[in-house]
Amino acid sequence: MRAFVGIPLDGPEAEALLDVQGRIAVGREVPANNLHLTLAFLDDQPVEMLETLHEELELIRQSQFELHLKGMDIFGAPRSRSFGLLAAPDPTLMALQADVAQAARRLGIGLEKRRFRPHVTLSRFRDGRQPPERVQAALSRGASLQIDPILVSEIALYRSSLTSEGAVYEILSSYPLLVQGLS
Repeated sequence: MRAFVGIPLDGPEAEALLDVQGRIAVGREVPANNLHLTLAFLDDQPVEMLETLHEELELIRQSQFELHLKGMDIFGAPRSRSFGLLAAPDPTLMALQADVAQAARRLGIGLEKRRFRPHVTLSRFRDGRQPPERVQAALSRGASLQIDPILVSEIALYRSSLTSEGAVYEILSSYPLLVQGLS
């Protein structure tokens, strides 16, 4: 099963993200119920491995924190790209991502070796199908965008199913983060 761990952003905060999507107007928009910030892409894993990872994720003890999204960049490989809002590398966010990655690696799940660049993907496009000047204009429009802070109170284990219409994400399990001051 294709899976990842992420921060769900499909609640009330999705409204601001959808507004930004409309402003950049490039590529295929990510549906509101697919909005998230990926902490670890797990690729294809046996169900048994995801069940064991579920137990590991339940042990993570990070506090809730505010996610700050500001500015935009292009992510992805040369042929398939995406526009994403950049997340400030908050120490709690970085520690949470490290805990998730460590839990996966403890179980032998191989993760990508690239540096974690926290972002929220808003739209996807293929190079060559969007005129470069349109892509550059979208980047310029997104350079100064800033979203009100979003309270992150949980993470989730997702299933990712690829369809002809794009990926469909389903939350398999959610993991609440600690309320500050409580343990």
